[in-house]
Amino acid sequence: MILTEYFINRKTEALRKTSGTRRLHYYRALDDVRHILILCDVSDWKEVEACIHTLKGMKKSVHVCIYTSEQDPTRIWDYGYLLVEAKKDIDLWGFPKKYIMEQLRHLPADMLLDLTGDGASPALRYLMLQHPAAFKVGAKHASGKDWYDFSIVLEDGMHDVPFLFRQVLNYLQMIHSKNP
Repeated sequence: MILTEYFINRKTEALRKTSGTRRLHYYRALDDVRHILILCDVSDWKEVEACIHTLKGMKKSVHVCIYTSEQDPTRIWDYGYLLVEAKKDIDLWGFPKKYIMEQLRHLPADMLLDLTGDGASPALRYLMLQHPAAFKVGAKHASGKDWYDFSIVLEDGMHDVPFLFRQVLNYLQMIHSKNP
């Protein structure tokens, strides 16, 4: 049970404002990306699973951080998947516990791809901002905040994982990177 989201929202906003000034921050072409970390909500798992298969077909190493607020006894997770359970892995103030932060921080990622919706968990946003990936990609809603290095602008209330994924792939294939 989370007492209040006030403190995590405040800390997340401060991290978002300083994320543009972080040291490692540059665009990558899809050909330059070898390791991808996907953030998603368990409710979008079917759509995200199709995205994972596409990336693995492109010879990409894929890790996934999945947020769930409920117990799901039938799930089957791969070794590269990190499950973040609201009732177990989030403290009373809404912050992810230290062991989750450490596990996520050690997942390699040339690119972090956030496939969560506009109403993503503050804990998941906090984890995304704390990850050391140099290139972070996701959706920016028309009236929302900019969280990423590269954003696909979506209409307010729109949450279409396959559309977002196709757009990200399309644009990243067009980027010609000059970064090592």
